[in-house]
Amino acid sequence: MLIDSHCHPNSDSLRAEAGDLMERAKAAGVGRALIVGCDLEDSAEAVSMAHRFAGYGAYAAVGIHPHEAARYEASSLPRALRDLAGDGRVAALGEMGLDYYYDHSPREVQRNFFAMQLELAAETGLPAVLHIRDAMPDALAILRDFAGKVRLLFHCYGGGTEHLDEVLGMGGLCALGGAVTWKKSEELREVAARLPADRLLLETDCPYMTPVPFRGKTNEPAYVRYVYEAVARIRAVDVEELAEQIEKNAAAFFGWERENV
Repeated sequence: MLIDSHCHPNSDSLRAEAGDLMERAKAAGVGRALIVGCDLEDSAEAVSMAHRFAGYGAYAAVGIHPHEAARYEASSLPRALRDLAGDGRVAALGEMGLDYYYDHSPREVQRNFFAMQLELAAETGLPAVLHIRDAMPDALAILRDFAGKVRLLFHCYGGGTEHLDEVLGMGGLCALGGAVTWKKSEELREVAARLPADRLLLETDCPYMTPVPFRGKTNEPAYVRYVYEAVARIRAVDVEELAEQIEKNAAAFFGWERENV
């Protein structure tokens, strides 16, 4: 069974064909998919889709992306997010974190929302799905207070080899996506080779980050197979062996059953 540990069929570009996407994912061998929210509305839709596609092994993550943080009152998390976190098909909080590449929200606001969502993760016992771009030093400074208290998944891991030891020292898992198939991603392939087997997850981040051979087209959960094939080559293991390990890692991290729903 393949796992797509991060996808957005709830995005504007995919919403209308979400049913077809899940059918194609099932045909490609995908048995679990985490549908991820980026704001309150998006997170509510992620939960709705997780129920709608429960038969496809869909679960949800709910959170406020750093791009969206400035839309909300900076002093506290919205009550609605706490309510969504209590739904039975919510397997994680996120995506949350820091994005200094685009800076769509002021950095202090980003940091506040990141810390508040990590506190919610510590309270609820839900793991945290992290979006960190061009902000690893500040993110790690915040995360040090939560190491050992919150299970951490570095979505689309972009810390390179420089920060990998500290990420692993915090108990973090790293999720790799389509970028690992891109020609210029040599350092990411080095990360893929170095990661301990039990700290690795794979994802699409669809509709973004489309892997070769479909780069330039819209990504979808079925394409996670190409990420598996690339990482299996890098790690010199069979795809089946890699899939078995990823299935174990995802079940341990998210707390879902390994068998299909």
